Amino acid sequence: MKRLCIAALAMCCATALAAPPSLDDLLRRPQYESMSLSPSGEYVATRVPLDDRTVLAIVRRADMKVTASVDPGEDGFVDSSFWVSDTRLFAEWSMRFGAVTQPYSMGSLYSIDVDGRNRRSLYGSVLDPLTSDPEHVLIVSCVKVLKNECVTRLRRMRTDGRGTPDDIVDGAAPGATFLVDRLGAPHFSWATDNDDIQKVFLRRGDAWIPINDEQQSGVEIVPVGVSYDRRFGFLWSERKAGPDVIERIDLATGERGVVASDPLANPARLVWSFDGSEPIGAAFGAGAARIRFFDEKHPHALLLRDLERTFEGEVARVTSTSRDGRSVLVTVTGDREPGRFYLLDTASGDLKLLARSRPWLDRDSLSEMRPFAMQARDGVTLQGYLTLPKAAGGAAAPLVVFPHGGPFGVEDEWGFHDDVQMLAARGYAVLQVNFRGSGGRGRDFMELGYRQWGGTMQDDLTDATRWAMAQAGIDASRVCVWGESYGGYAALMGAIREPDLYRCAIGMAGPYDLPTMYRWGDIHRSTWGKGRLQATLGTDQQALVATSPTHNADRIKAALLLVQGGRDGRVSPQHVRAMKAALDAAGKSYEGYFPPSETHGFFADKSRREYYVRVLDFLDRHLRTTPAAGR
Repeated sequence: MKRLCIAALAMCCATALAAPPSLDDLLRRPQYESMSLSPSGEYVATRVPLDDRTVLAIVRRADMKVTASVDPGEDGFVDSSFWVSDTRLFAEWSMRFGAVTQPYSMGSLYSIDVDGRNRRSLYGSVLDPLTSDPEHVLIVSCVKVLKNECVTRLRRMRTDGRGTPDDIVDGAAPGATFLVDRLGAPHFSWATDNDDIQKVFLRRGDAWIPINDEQQSGVEIVPVGVSYDRRFGFLWSERKAGPDVIERIDLATGERGVVASDPLANPARLVWSFDGSEPIGAAFGAGAARIRFFDEKHPHALLLRDLERTFEGEVARVTSTSRDGRSVLVTVTGDREPGRFYLLDTASGDLKLLARSRPWLDRDSLSEMRPFAMQARDGVTLQGYLTLPKAAGGAAAPLVVFPHGGPFGVEDEWGFHDDVQMLAARGYAVLQVNFRGSGGRGRDFMELGYRQWGGTMQDDLTDATRWAMAQAGIDASRVCVWGESYGGYAALMGAIREPDLYRCAIGMAGPYDLPTMYRWGDIHRSTWGKGRLQATLGTDQQALVATSPTHNADRIKAALLLVQGGRDGRVSPQHVRAMKAALDAAGKSYEGYFPPSETHGFFADKSRREYYVRVLDFLDRHLRTTPAAGR
């Protein structure tokens, strides 16, 4: 693959200094959102975003002509697609309705042949496209409702949607899903009940045999694959202490053993064989994670190692392949690369660039996300990313602290992020830290954050901020914090807990009044959601009040910008109304942006752009001025 290495080197090592991207460059829709290769290797399906919709195009490789397309119409969005035979694919789509800008899944499928014929709408959740069986797909159906829970059934349906699906087996518990092997035989079934307890079962003969009950084991496991020879299954398994591991389980005996693990972090991702039939390794490490194969002698390991070396510093994933294994579609991403698509000939090693998702973005104008690790005040190791702007010209850059939402089980990950690059292009350094409670480090690290809203989770953010302020290239006198959802809460609590640390704070859709979480929004409405609130927030009303920004508004010194969508069903606008009332009562000024049709996040181009314009203007006004004496 020598030619491949030379081509990649020429692309990635340009030395000319490029101008930083503009806001419009970063907000501009990509040319292509995804690409996938048909099993025959003759066609490529690609999702193409337009101004008011996302369409699916089918392109014939021989002449690069579009042979068919799926256009859901104005305010319709093709969200994903998958091939079910050499000449037929299914698409999943969503729509916007009324004044609400967020698209909602239609819960249906659209099927089409590569020549545009045999168009058909179908209903059901496809579990596996069964590319080895061009006439059928596997679906999961709810066949009976029991107290708001479904008895699920695995069924085989014709790809043209005609006829009655064949029943295969019922789920092992209400609401269960399934995992099948490459030929469609079911091996695992698992479900999580209303008390948030997971149970996992293995199929042996005609029975489901329990292999994990979270109530007893204290951990969850998720079946992720079956080996090509159908002898072994693979499990993504939590541990009571330490990061998650990948296990292999003997399907005949149930014997389990770890095949991939790391003492510091969960696997970043699984690595699959070219045909997608089995997991063959896992990637570990911050930044561009490196692959650890379960068996280095696997026939696909050598080519994957070549890809890894060729795209050093990026992540190259095999995302689809032809049935004969000759043609492979490779998607390359990185912290400075939103997506490139290549076609690899596995026989010759030739690699052809098909397209870049956003060719107007110059890699050399973008900023690197640099992994770091540091110690919190109580000795807990924290990990995260620090992005320094390229346009600083040697001067120390102001810092924007950017806590993630969630917060539990969510993590800041290495890769291309519009908002991070937007800040870096403006000359700001960006700090992202995976405080306790975050994902990526195992169950025990996540549970360290339980009932620590405004407590040790907030201390972690403060400690990471002070760590970043001490780094070279950072102006410690100019620091702001900006967060969304839980990050919005953390931004305002940062301004409350450390009133002299941050010049300004931006909260977008933050849950500022913790007792309100039990009264407004969609989380508390389900038994599962209420249980999660009790476990992660706690029920001590006095403590919830004490750690709510609405009850501490008088302590804020930082300039504030509050942002909230008027149709937010997750974090109700009641939170921002209460926050505004508390600030008014305390005589504190603030700015605001409250688009009435947005939900939990911005989905319309106009309001999204306006949001970022206001954020940048706000940061510029509070971080571009000469630091006050003693600040």
